[in-house]
This record gives sequence, C-alpha cells and structure tokens, in this order.
Amino acid sequence: MKRRARAATLAIGTEITDGQIVDRNSAWISKRLTEAGVEVVEHRAIADDRTEVERALHDLAPRVDALFVTGGLGPTSDDFTRECLGKFCERDLEFDESSWTHIEQRFASRGLQAKPIQRQQCFFPRGSRVLRNNAGTANAFSFDHSIGTHALRVYALPGPPLEIASVWEEHLVDEIAALTPNEFREDLLLIRTLGSGESAIAEIVEPLIAGSGLKVGYRAHVPYVEVKLWYRVAELPRLRPILEAVEAAIKAYVVGHGSEDLVDAILVAASKGRHISIRDHATGGLLEERVLERLRTRRPPDTTGSLSIESSLLGNARVAISANADVEITLEEREGSKSWVLSVKKTGQRLHELEVASTPLYNFGTERGRKYFCEVVFQTIASLGI
Repeated sequence: MKRRARAATLAIGTEITDGQIVDRNSAWISKRLTEAGVEVVEHRAIADDRTEVERALHDLAPRVDALFVTGGLGPTSDDFTRECLGKFCERDLEFDESSWTHIEQRFASRGLQAKPIQRQQCFFPRGSRVLRNNAGTANAFSFDHSIGTHALRVYALPGPPLEIASVWEEHLVDEIAALTPNEFREDLLLIRTLGSGESAIAEIVEPLIAGSGLKVGYRAHVPYVEVKLWYRVAELPRLRPILEAVEAAIKAYVVGHGSEDLVDAILVAASKGRHISIRDHATGGLLEERVLERLRTRRPPDTTGSLSIESSLLGNARVAISANADVEITLEEREGSKSWVLSVKKTGQRLHELEVASTPLYNFGTERGRKYFCEVVFQTIASLGI
C-alpha cells in the first residue's frame, strides 16, 4: 500500500445517537491515528440496530484501509457487534476458551463468579486475532477482509475509554504505525496560542505558508486558538525554515505544542513534594474544573505533595488556605478596574503578584474572560517554577 493509509471509526450505541453520552472514543482513536500518519476520513455513530450497523459496515469498508468499530462487545442482548461483523465478513463465530478463562479470572480476583451470560463475550469471527483486554472482560479482536482487490483490516474494540486505551497500548501501537509507509507519513505541528483571536493569528500565519504545500487548520476553543500544520516527514528539511518562521511570528502568543498542557506545571509541582493550596475568588470553580478535566485524560503523577483548591461559588464568600500549604495561591477579581489579581506566596513570603487586565476578547465578568485568567494562572505558575 504505497500511499498514506485511510481509516474510519464506527461507534455503536444508542446512548451516543440519542445524546446520553458523547463519543469521545472516536476523537481519541483519531488522535492516535493522525500521530501515526494515518488519514481519518470519517466518524460515524450508529444506534443499536443490526440493519443500520450492517449497512454502515458495507458503506465504509470499500473506502478505507482500516475500520475501527467501538462498543457492543458486552454480554447483553443489545451487544451484537461481533454478530454483525461475522455476517459482514461471512465468517462463523467461534468460541475462544482463553477469553472465557480471562473473564473467570477477572471475576475471581474480585471474589465473584462469572455468569453464563458472559460467555457471549468469548465468540469471535473465524480467523480473528483476539486482543486481550487487561482493563475489562471484553477482549477486542481484529481480522483482515478482502472486498474484490481491496484489502481491509477491521478492529473491534470495547466501549469504555480506559479499555480502548489498554488494548491500544498493549497490542496496536506498532501495528498502526506500520500502516502508512514512511515516505507517505505525515506529521502534525500543533501550536497552542493564548491572547489573540483566530482571525488575527491566521493573518500572521497565512502569508508565511502560502505556496509551501503545508496544510493548515485552526481550532478556536476558549480561550485558546490552535494552529495545526500538517507536512510530509520526508519534506521536513525543505519546510523547516517555514515552520520556524511561523513559530517566530506568533511567539508572543505561543503557550504550548502538541499534547502539552499548562495545567501540568501545577501537577508536577505537587508531585515533587510541594503542598499547594489555591484560594479561588475569581473563576467560579472553572480553575478547579480545568484541573479535574486534565486529570481525567492523563494518569495522575505519583506525588509526595498535595494540591487543594477551594472555590468561592457564591459571590464574595471567603475560602480558607490549607494549614499545611507551603505554596499559597490566591485569585481575586478587582471590580473597580475590571481586572483579575493573582498572588503567590511561598513559605509565607510573597513570591509574585500579577494583575491581569480585561480585554475586548477576554471580558471581565464573562466565562470566556475567567477561562483566560485560569490559563494565565497556570502559565505564571509554570514560569515561576514553584
């Protein structure tokens, strides 16, 4: 396959199509595929309906080299993904004894006994490669399928995000990386900016990349604007001066690259033994929410310190600093000047104080403005190296 591989995701579950849950799995898979040089051409979500699932499989299969199907591998009557896939590739389902042993062992580790209904999770289309799921009971599987001269590889993954991540890291990293030949592999330079709007950033970037062959995209998600530049790895020597020129031109706004996150600065400080206490009178809980969001998407660092955040959610209600804190951070609103104030104390001594002015883009008293202030707080903490 002398070209960049193409892939699609198919998420199965009525909970997704009726809005009960958000399909984060497809986003997670796409990020990993893009990093490996695979082009993701479509996401599709289908309710728990056999006819619709089968129709989607036949529609997507001829157009991609790899199809990632998530959900529907459980033990109940609405978990029929394996049956649909067996019918699609015209293969009978076969019982895998090792998968049953895996289920029994997981239940036994909790002092429980596996139920007969769970044997359903041990059937796979004939010839499938079973992928052990060390984070759950439903093993994943993959198989190759030919449609005329077109070769397709199908991956059936469980629904829970942590289980997908476990299967991916255990079995698929090298395999996915091999899908696209090196000479066709694309890489992504993702630059995260703060402090300017999408159109203003684009006005700086566009003239610098004109005629270069770089593919560009922008993503505005409050309060950031991300600049995404895709390039063929083989062409990096030619493109490097252009990429460096873009970096230099927007340097004043750059706060990170790729998966870097400003929140990590405060998590790293806690992991190195700092006892950090934040007293938040300014963001209405948004700063605490931001930290928790980051912890949900990454493994918390091993820590010998601590981090506590006390948020004022009701007007001017006061909150207390933790008694054992050696780093005290206070966030306040300054109504008269329509600005925010960040103060940092270390072992009781004032280390830093910063007044952050409201701007037309980040207005005082708005959620957008408070989110901006949160990121400035994290950026300041990183620069202080507490």
